[in-house]
Amino acid sequence: MRRIRGSVAVWCWLGLLAGAPISARAQSNLPPAARLLDFRPTLPGLVEYDVPADPKAIEACKVELVTSKKGPIGYALRDGQGKMLRRFVASHGPKTAMDQWSYFQDGFEVYREVDLDGDRRPDEARWMNAGGTRVATLTRQKVAAWKQISAEEASKVFVQGLIQAMGGGDTSLLDSVMATPDELAAAGVPREVVAKAAAMAQERPAKVETLLKSLSGWNRQTVWNRFDGTYPHVIPADPAIGPEKDITLYENAMIFPGIAGAQAEAPPRIAFLQIPDMIKLGETWKFIELPRAIDPEKPVVASVGGLRAMLFEQASAGSVAGPRDATVDAALKALADYDGKNAAMMTGSGREKASYYTGRVPFLREVVKSLKTDDERLMYNKQVIDSLVEAMRTGEYPQGRKALEQVAADGGKLGSYAAFRLVNVDFAMKNDQPGANVMANQKTWTADLADFLAKHPNSDEAPEALLQLASVNEFNGEEDEAHKRYAKIVESYPGTEAARKAAGSLRRLDFVGKSLELKGKGLNGEEIDAAQYRGKTVLVVFWATWASPFKAELPELKKVAEKYRDRGLEVIGVDLDNEREEVAAFLKENALAWPQIFEGGGLEGRLAIEYGITSAPTMFLAGKDGKVVNRNIRTAADVDRQLEKLLGPAPKGAAGVALDQRR
Repeated sequence: MRRIRGSVAVWCWLGLLAGAPISARAQSNLPPAARLLDFRPTLPGLVEYDVPADPKAIEACKVELVTSKKGPIGYALRDGQGKMLRRFVASHGPKTAMDQWSYFQDGFEVYREVDLDGDRRPDEARWMNAGGTRVATLTRQKVAAWKQISAEEASKVFVQGLIQAMGGGDTSLLDSVMATPDELAAAGVPREVVAKAAAMAQERPAKVETLLKSLSGWNRQTVWNRFDGTYPHVIPADPAIGPEKDITLYENAMIFPGIAGAQAEAPPRIAFLQIPDMIKLGETWKFIELPRAIDPEKPVVASVGGLRAMLFEQASAGSVAGPRDATVDAALKALADYDGKNAAMMTGSGREKASYYTGRVPFLREVVKSLKTDDERLMYNKQVIDSLVEAMRTGEYPQGRKALEQVAADGGKLGSYAAFRLVNVDFAMKNDQPGANVMANQKTWTADLADFLAKHPNSDEAPEALLQLASVNEFNGEEDEAHKRYAKIVESYPGTEAARKAAGSLRRLDFVGKSLELKGKGLNGEEIDAAQYRGKTVLVVFWATWASPFKAELPELKKVAEKYRDRGLEVIGVDLDNEREEVAAFLKENALAWPQIFEGGGLEGRLAIEYGITSAPTMFLAGKDGKVVNRNIRTAADVDRQLEKLLGPAPKGAAGVALDQRR
């Protein structure tokens, strides 16, 4: 659970690690205020709350016990004036684990995370009072879905999603406020229009990239300022133009950005966003199309297109008038209803997860039966395969294998998809077993991948299968074989994601003797370029806060950096986390005396793909001439040995003796 960045003692104080109840004796053993302030929301970038920074203000804070009629249930933190800052409680009573973590602003609760299923991880996030009215379902520390969100707040989340995407291509937050085809179908939008929306969704990644490039004046400090719209419009249910239900929309609304910390409205040269339309889906508002960047120095022209225009085009063409395909609409609605009612099961026990995924299969098959085109049926049949695989992965649904093997035996696009998913889920499940023999499992897995490629060389899954094999070759030191396979991916499967990653891996494998060309944005938006260190020896460290091997090496790596600093060593960090807040919090506790490139995106980020990075730490070393001398260093001791060759032995008494003795 990623909830605190402090000592183990804090976990013990708050009973979060094992869900221990808070005893009456806790009154005499209250945690320090600073420890409670170490807690941060799971979604730090989406929450605004009071964070005392001045040491005197922190010292003035006081911790108190929260009690109920049955006894103590948690802790509260107040500032020196008595205003509430934090409140962490076990809402079900003294003998239960904490399940609510609340954050305050100006004394009012503005944000709360809730553990609904008792696994000590937040499943729901709520914004309230000055924080808004949002309610989100959380999965893997991200927003999985919105239970409730207003149009204004959806526009704010969209801006936050754009900033997140700027950092390395993570569009999950953007996607959370985009209407899905299933949701549009359940809202009564005609099938033909839903199909157009689905086609737009397929093009969204490329359009997001285009949108980001057109956001003149935006940077990582850009924030949401306001949402401007006249009032929502209603397209009434009308068989002549298609909708079977009333559809509520905002059309041609605007989103105006601002600068973090600025008091005035957005400066005139910052692009704002025009929204073609937003649709109300139950208690949530979502975008149907991506907003468009508007140059603030040019006149605004009303957006053309949108849902209303699509409905009009269909009606004019005569394709909407007449009876609707009630079977398709009913099947899609039933699927959307099932997903909405059971989303919380995805974060439950293994049995609950298996029940959710197997329960979804009949609804998906009803959708498949109702559809008319092969592409539509393939899309939903793949969801059937995915659901069976996820159910199998829990260990509670072994009978899923027989169904998947039958689909694989039937062949075709769906057959290859099922076969590939089976290969990888088998490997994952074997490694999940206690005392698993990872190397033996890997040997079986690579044989299965090779067999898959022999049977399905032209399948959609072949590039990824070959990439997995090449990565294993490289990991095992079989670089010649890895090089051949990476090259084959680039040649045989151009334009695929696998080809992009393979090209990066080839670049890294051939890096020795080449110029170190590496640049990117720092944590504060500054440009960091390896070229500015020519004449120095440069160590590039790809790392991440989630990488245990990196954290284990960090103390010795610091010693090496200090040992060779006076002899011309410069270090550049490239962080592979997704969230800026994660990095900032880590660096606050683990100060690193070198610049950090951060663009987000993790192992799917730009630099990770450009250099084929698959694990952390991975380190490059370049000499004073800017040429790479080693492109695959994993440990601080290896760095020390390489630097001693380049720069000579350290003078007596220099830092790093522990490393010398380790050799």
